[in-house]
Amino acid sequence: MSDVISSNRTITAVPGVSVGHAVDHKHATGSTVVLFSPDADMACDPRGGWPGTFDTHSIDVAKRFTRKHALFLTGGDVFGLDCATGLRRFLLETGRASAVGAGDLPGVVGADIYDIKDAGVTEVDYSLLAYTAAKHASTGVVAQGKVGAGLGATVGKFGKGLRPSNGGCGSYAMPLGEGLVVGALVVTNALGNVYDKRNGKTIAGARNMNGEIVEYIDELSKKVAGNEIRGAVSGRSTTIGLVATNIALSHEELVKVSQMAHDGLAMSVRPVHMSRDGDTIFAASTTANERPKWLPEAADAVGSLAAECVAQAVVNSVKSPV
Repeated sequence: MSDVISSNRTITAVPGVSVGHAVDHKHATGSTVVLFSPDADMACDPRGGWPGTFDTHSIDVAKRFTRKHALFLTGGDVFGLDCATGLRRFLLETGRASAVGAGDLPGVVGADIYDIKDAGVTEVDYSLLAYTAAKHASTGVVAQGKVGAGLGATVGKFGKGLRPSNGGCGSYAMPLGEGLVVGALVVTNALGNVYDKRNGKTIAGARNMNGEIVEYIDELSKKVAGNEIRGAVSGRSTTIGLVATNIALSHEELVKVSQMAHDGLAMSVRPVHMSRDGDTIFAASTTANERPKWLPEAADAVGSLAAECVAQAVVNSVKSPV
């Protein structure tokens, strides 16, 4: 295990990745920004039925402008997409991007969660939040829990009379050998409960009046038995995130990695990828490290570790004390 990984088990252990958070405590929302240095090839796979994303078509299959300077994950639903403006300003001011030249223009993609508690969200300056998060981005250990885009996140929102638990922002990284690393950053705002496969227990989610966690399948069974299907699902829920590696992967391979990374959500969020979810995972390759000869199927290896990292990042997002 490398020294970087041993001291930092978050996504910033991946060379070329820095992360920053910014929050608006008054309105219980925030934004998280990931900067790539240099710009990184990216792909994306939205699985939920109600995604909220920015410029993800540019990194779809068979597209050309797939190298990006930055990613934002944010609260605020559609209002949060204003993060792109703040990030563009930061990239231009710092010389990371240029106002001219097709290949040098600010490359920004992002996704949002629905954390709106009241109409006051229209007073939140998400552009400023993203700019501030970018200014404070670092390669240090990523703060986790109720920080950044995870500030207003909740989990377990599928039944009347049940109350959700806190969601949050989580991260995790794993070494692959010879300085190669795979990491994940996740904002968990799930309709479903969070399951920790390491101990085989549901650790956060919908709770009844006694504070006991209620499983979706049990609640659904009660609804069906009582002919009360209406109201079994409430609110809009989304788990969004990024998986990154410093192994050189083609854009097509990153598409596969983003697809495989969703297996991590299936491991840790129950249920997931629902019709009112916006679950979306990005994948990035940050540097041109040649894949070692002992790793001919690099995309499969990275995708497998990415799924494990996503699953643990989800768990960390609700366990972290911040």
